[in-house]
Amino acid sequence: MNDVPRTLSARDRVELLCWLTCGSLGAFYLNGDWPAAAFHVQAAHKWLERHQRLADWLTIAKLAAIAREIATQHCALLEADWARDAVEEILDSEDLNYQSDVVRQVFDDCRRALAEKRTPE
Repeated sequence: MNDVPRTLSARDRVELLCWLTCGSLGAFYLNGDWPAAAFHVQAAHKWLERHQRLADWLTIAKLAAIAREIATQHCALLEADWARDAVEEILDSEDLNYQSDVVRQVFDDCRRALAEKRTPE
């Protein structure tokens, strides 16, 4: 078994972005304010370590900025009881439940956002 961390694949980038976005939504839900950069750095390193992946600081910073944009688009979800329950589930778990409606919506937006970044203008 190879325990050497690998660089991020395209799928890993989407999952990390989704993790950061859901984390931002959770922090906003708990605190009523968007988290600082240190939150994203810590959350990214937690995800990278758990999934045995590597990412440089610039990649993390770019993903954190995109996560903030996507999270602000979804903050209206926090007004719905069903979505608040899903965010509480996210906060209580070590990984995302990709079957959750909130996570699915966020994941799709993360996938689209990264696909748009790769598309030449």
